[in-house]
Amino acid sequence: MLELVLIINSFLLAAFTILFAYFTVINADVKKILRSGVEWLEREYNEKQLKREVKKYSRIIPLKLTVADKIELYMIDKSNIKRYIPFANFYSLMMVCILIFIFTFRLTYNILLFVPSAVVVSLIFSLIPLFILDIMGRYNSEIIRKRLAEFISVLNRWCAVKEDMFYAFEKSVDSGIGEPLKTFIRDMVIQVNRGIDPLEALDILWMKVDNIQFRDFVINIKQNIKHRGNIRRLLSNMEEQFYKIEEEYNRRKISTYIDRMLLYIIMFTVLFAGYFFLRSNPLVKEFYIYTVQGKLLLTLFVVLYSCGLYMIARITRFEH
Repeated sequence: MLELVLIINSFLLAAFTILFAYFTVINADVKKILRSGVEWLEREYNEKQLKREVKKYSRIIPLKLTVADKIELYMIDKSNIKRYIPFANFYSLMMVCILIFIFTFRLTYNILLFVPSAVVVSLIFSLIPLFILDIMGRYNSEIIRKRLAEFISVLNRWCAVKEDMFYAFEKSVDSGIGEPLKTFIRDMVIQVNRGIDPLEALDILWMKVDNIQFRDFVINIKQNIKHRGNIRRLLSNMEEQFYKIEEEYNRRKISTYIDRMLLYIIMFTVLFAGYFFLRSNPLVKEFYIYTVQGKLLLTLFVVLYSCGLYMIARITRFEH
């Protein structure tokens, strides 16, 4: 058995040496080749993902979204995390949350010595990936809002070439519109080309962006497509309107992204402040860790804290 392993290793080493020598002789850029291979794999994976989305969303749009669909759409797609982690989906996200829960449960139980309170605290920490994706989604939404007037201007120029809205969408991808809008528009164009209804594709696009100004833009485009209106005039009017809205945002210095991020930071700071207070005062530690009444009170406080965190997450869904 050992001899067989040595023979296989020798063959692999020889093959690697030959390949390395070949690339060296022809002065090939090995990094470029590897990068091209990785990009090809990512494109293939994204193509398969979009094919599944065509089937899934064409079924889901008229129906009610499940919890898994909502997390996939409002967390993963909205955050554009697939640009950095192509295999990100609902199941991989849940796996990360479960691993964080297992890791933090051992730590919190060693500190609190009470299973119910340790479970609640661990659940809060296990939701950190969701909070991060939520912040990324809000950041993307704000970036798109700031660039919306510029994006409409790009669409208007392409509509001057050919008065077709989806032609303009397709051409805008290569016109330097920037991320994350570039990825969202590219996915929408692919979905339409794969057979999904254009109006449903626009609905999916709006749900990914989740911005009130972008929603108005999508509603106007859908109405124009339905009733065959003057697309150039519509785009010109919207461009002027959204430039004025952005000027007002800048004047008032409104930023829902920064507000949400500060709220999450403050809420998690409370946990660490509570831990410091618990460890620094022996009498407090004795009561909350080693007495039944203290353990029950601590569990109640943690549950109320988690309810407050949930309410804040819901409140920050409102737009200015």
